[in-house]
Amino acid sequence: MVREKNGFFDPGAFQAFTDGMMEKHGAPGVCVGMIHKGEVVYLKGFGYRNLEEKLPVTENTVFGVASVTKSFTALAISHLCEKGLVSIEEPVNRYLHNFRVPDPKFTGKILIHNFLTHTSGIPPLPSLNYAIVESSQPDEKKEPNKETGGKRDEVPSLKDADSLIEFIATHEYCLLGAPGEFVSYSNDCYALLGAIIQAVSGDTYEDFLQENILKPLGMNNTTTRLDKMLEFPEVTRLYYKDRDDSLLGSDNWQEAPAFTACGFLKSSVPDLLKYLNLYINEGRVGGLRLVSSPSVSRMITSYYLYNPDRWYGYGFNVRPDYHGVTLVQHSGSLKGVASNIGYVPERDLGVAVLSNMSGFPASKVWLGAVNLFLGLDVETPITEREIKPQPMDRLVKFVGTYRSGEGACVKLHIVDGEIKATVDSKTYSVYTTGPDTAVIDVDGVDDHIRLLTDYDGKVWALRYGSRVILKETDEVEL
Repeated sequence: MVREKNGFFDPGAFQAFTDGMMEKHGAPGVCVGMIHKGEVVYLKGFGYRNLEEKLPVTENTVFGVASVTKSFTALAISHLCEKGLVSIEEPVNRYLHNFRVPDPKFTGKILIHNFLTHTSGIPPLPSLNYAIVESSQPDEKKEPNKETGGKRDEVPSLKDADSLIEFIATHEYCLLGAPGEFVSYSNDCYALLGAIIQAVSGDTYEDFLQENILKPLGMNNTTTRLDKMLEFPEVTRLYYKDRDDSLLGSDNWQEAPAFTACGFLKSSVPDLLKYLNLYINEGRVGGLRLVSSPSVSRMITSYYLYNPDRWYGYGFNVRPDYHGVTLVQHSGSLKGVASNIGYVPERDLGVAVLSNMSGFPASKVWLGAVNLFLGLDVETPITEREIKPQPMDRLVKFVGTYRSGEGACVKLHIVDGEIKATVDSKTYSVYTTGPDTAVIDVDGVDDHIRLLTDYDGKVWALRYGSRVILKETDEVEL
């Protein structure tokens, strides 16, 4: 039993909760760890890293971490700032001279700060999908890619930063607004932060992380390189579900060299606990200071609100005043990857959750561990759902098809007087929380949405989680 002055963590209760989540979602394997005041107080593998051969998940199993990588990228940028090699308030094109966007008046106004906070104005683009299709070995039963129909010869080449910069400059799209006006999660921006790291340091992204973050922290089972990962003694298989909800296994890890810095680290839970302890100690590990306390504070500052009660910092999202404490965390998702790591500064507590199945709600397991530690019910949500029924003339405002450049499609429609959401072929209930806000109940997880309107009150986009998704323009609003 891990005791804390405001409550306690009951391993038995947490195991029952996690087992239930795995059974509900059909996840083969999960690993969870907790560090408190510098001591690992909980570390456990659940299920299998290889379901077919019945090889268990252990505490040392290596998983993908996907977008958890973004905080490493933000930390690397902070490190370079302290060396005087980068300034967060400088425009991106000072460091990437060919960087430009379709609207030239904004090119020189997009700052590194905007890249770090997802406020560049660049909407979700299909570039990451293209890069994955180009560089990854497909599975035999792979579903067609949302953006390419699975035809690899129709994918533009995005092998490096230069080709990504050119794609962002020439692809047909409009900026969402001026830099700083909208928050919209951008893998492209974090990919180019990796290019900035390489340009100013003279190292590859992998080498820079190894030298300045991973080796000093003793993170010996963490890398971006697939060949190096495959040398680790325990590496999970990848699992995902097809359109019929059948579980598929794969040994083909997704790769996208130009996007390494946005989501392609692989790691283990013990390594990630060492990483979280760095933040808990405000940039220090043992007698070594990797980054200054002010730099850590900047990373976890609540810069831009994107969901009720949730803000984006640098590589982390922040939930202030959660039952008297602050939650700092980030999740990740790729094929065969579901991750969530984070910490509670006021309690010196860090938690890491990794799973080998796409779509597993690692963030809910993470929050369950934190809740138990704080003495809360394990199911306490990060934001309480406050349902506020709306009249029909408000409900029809939601109706429409919203499509992301990354391939996501959200269709909001009314059935028997209630809003429903069809997200990538599955239909879910929607509950309004205000005249232009609602939650989509996705298998017990609330996805928050907000209508974005122009000066005339016409809906032009949907904020879905941390992304802005455009409404299809050929639809007539009722």
